[in-house]
Amino acid sequence: MIELKENCKLPSEYAELIGQDYANSTSEKHKKESGQFFTSKQIAYFMANLATPKSNKITILDPGCGTAILSCSLIEKLTVKCDLKEIDLTLYETDLEIISQTKKVIDFLGSWLTKKNIKLNFCINKSDFVLDNSQAFEQNSLFSNTETKEYDYIISNPPYFKISKSDTRASLAKVLVYGQPNIYSIFLGLSAKLLKPDGELIFITPRSFAAGNYFKAFRQSFFNDVSISNIHIFESRNKMFKNDNVLQENIILRATKQVNEQIKITVSECDKGLNSPLEQIFKSENLIDFKSKDKILFIPSNREEVNTIDIFKQWKNTLIDYNIQISTGPVVAYRCTDYLKKDGALSETLSPLIWLHHIKDMELVYPLQKGNKPNYILNIENSRKVLIKNKNYVLLRRFSSKDDKSRLVCCPYFSCNFETEMIGIENHINFIHRPKGYLSENETWGISALFSSSLFDTYFRTFNGNTQVGASELRQIKMPPLDEIILIGSKIKEFVKPGKQVIDRVINEILFENRYDKNTRSTVDFERVGVA
Repeated sequence: MIELKENCKLPSEYAELIGQDYANSTSEKHKKESGQFFTSKQIAYFMANLATPKSNKITILDPGCGTAILSCSLIEKLTVKCDLKEIDLTLYETDLEIISQTKKVIDFLGSWLTKKNIKLNFCINKSDFVLDNSQAFEQNSLFSNTETKEYDYIISNPPYFKISKSDTRASLAKVLVYGQPNIYSIFLGLSAKLLKPDGELIFITPRSFAAGNYFKAFRQSFFNDVSISNIHIFESRNKMFKNDNVLQENIILRATKQVNEQIKITVSECDKGLNSPLEQIFKSENLIDFKSKDKILFIPSNREEVNTIDIFKQWKNTLIDYNIQISTGPVVAYRCTDYLKKDGALSETLSPLIWLHHIKDMELVYPLQKGNKPNYILNIENSRKVLIKNKNYVLLRRFSSKDDKSRLVCCPYFSCNFETEMIGIENHINFIHRPKGYLSENETWGISALFSSSLFDTYFRTFNGNTQVGASELRQIKMPPLDEIILIGSKIKEFVKPGKQVIDRVINEILFENRYDKNTRSTVDFERVGVA
């Protein structure tokens, strides 16, 4: 089938045909290990359409090119937008099984361009993109003496997989790295350094870089190098790479070396809605606080999310201002096997061990057996370093499943739950506490209600694009005044098992009903637009 080039009028059509054939013949294991998921023609066209015309001689870089559908689509669009004479195309691909197919696509592209009197110079590199261009990380250094090639356009669907901190690529990209990095962020950060002064970066990536401690160094470097002009959101994450069984939340972004004072956000359900997305334009400073160290990127997709961001901006304090901290459960099960017990009775030497599955919406369900997970942990001298005092806490899951209606799942925990001196909190749980003191009953109920509310869940989703709920992300969330948190708690505790509707009603009554003028809420809305 892939040899029937005569059925393809455009290089991008041939690239997609080859990509589909290769994807169908390649194992899921190989694609996952390579972080390789092919781009559909609809997405490739949308990304290519974001590019703006330049001179008649241009340079293009496609790192991790696959079958080069992105390069082909970009070139096809540019031949319409401007009077091209010569193209210098640089491609990178380390999957040796596909390079021969990529070469067929580029040959097709060259023949197609020849008919238009456009010269194509190309190079397909079989080497690693990061290793080949690592000098760009030192280009502003006093010790750098290597010239770095720069590009007019860099377009990519980079590989997605985590690498260790000891990986050579992570070491070379240390300016971008904190903790265990994902290779896509290194591709994105390095590409930002390879742009010409008027160059354009067009990527489809996970949106997980927008927040969190692991991507903090990346954001600081990236936003120092480039300025985002466009973001496209897909509402249905499970339809994005449907042929490859991917559930990643992805965005398309365009960034330039030139400062953009506005960011255009477009939204479609999936790739089929790309020709008529919803659209809204925001001031860049309203989506990124460039003065902050965290430089979190907010990506609202509707009016409700815009209004929610506005509400949180009115609040000035975080929990730390109220002497309240967020920590991660210290019990790492595989390191504590000698202390864990499946059976027993709570006593001075046997404490409860709380796992992720014990935390339901506003309710701690204990004991609750799941698989072979022990419900108890010894309270002895050697284990005490991973136990915490039995006080009032708010417990939040660090991970939510794709089936959870809310990204934030939490419950109040009260010291009276157990008559033990210490308790164990497993590592997949965040807990909110007052280090030098105690959370009052009303504070515990109030904070639990806020984090269980639709308001907080909506806000969290505007910057968090995955199922992980990091303590660092929770710490930066602005909170209402403490007296209002306490008042919310005093109302919520009157209910036996408060559901989300009750919580939302109480929070709305206390925070907004009497003092929040609805006319001050944002009136911006996403409008339907057509894309050529």
